[in-house]
Amino acid sequence: MREDGVMDLFPVKEKKKILAICDHLISKRVEISVKIEGSDAQFITKVLKVKSGKRRNHLIIEKLHPEAGNSLIQSSTEVLFTCEVSESKCVFATNYIGINTQYPEFGLIVGIPPTIQIEDKRREERIENGLTKFLSVEFRLEGDRKVYHLKVINLGPSGIGFIVDKENLDLLNKVTVGETIRNLRFFLPQATLTIDAEVKHVTPINEGESRGSYIVGIKSGFIMKLKELRERLEKKR
Repeated sequence: MREDGVMDLFPVKEKKKILAICDHLISKRVEISVKIEGSDAQFITKVLKVKSGKRRNHLIIEKLHPEAGNSLIQSSTEVLFTCEVSESKCVFATNYIGINTQYPEFGLIVGIPPTIQIEDKRREERIENGLTKFLSVEFRLEGDRKVYHLKVINLGPSGIGFIVDKENLDLLNKVTVGETIRNLRFFLPQATLTIDAEVKHVTPINEGESRGSYIVGIKSGFIMKLKELRERLEKKR
């Protein structure tokens, strides 16, 4: 939720996903709050079934409680449903179609919404990933024509490193511990970052898929500030 109290919502528009959410509401017997256009009252219902029609699918819901909502909904042009799906707020608008009198789902028929809005609790995670998750690094050593493009890994509190694979082992003869590599261009999900960093260690990888490669650990004050940002974001969750 934003500082102004308004929820961050992201839309779900794919039909399969919308039907999957509807199935979840049915199987978990999720209680739904209903707001009818033109009325300040709040009503309660549950989804009973997804009904297949000749032209399109519909939802069958329980009759509204309190009872007054069942007459109000028939003259409304829009009905707003609010509920929780996996602990996230779920909001969607639909329309009243009619009354279902077929056993065993006695209730109301409403349209399946074209869009469902779900509260975006991943916003801070996206900020964290966008600003602090390193994907790869690109650089060229001074006086060298070769451009290296290498995968970056997180080494925890000690900093970050990049993997020197078998195709780039020549790099190990060009850098030494304590040396500063300039103009390292890091690629992040939402940005690029160019910094200078000191080589702290060169460590061989002796097992796993990357066996035979090396990790070059590096240190930069700017990188450490980004790690502090990540820690602050995690504490806010």
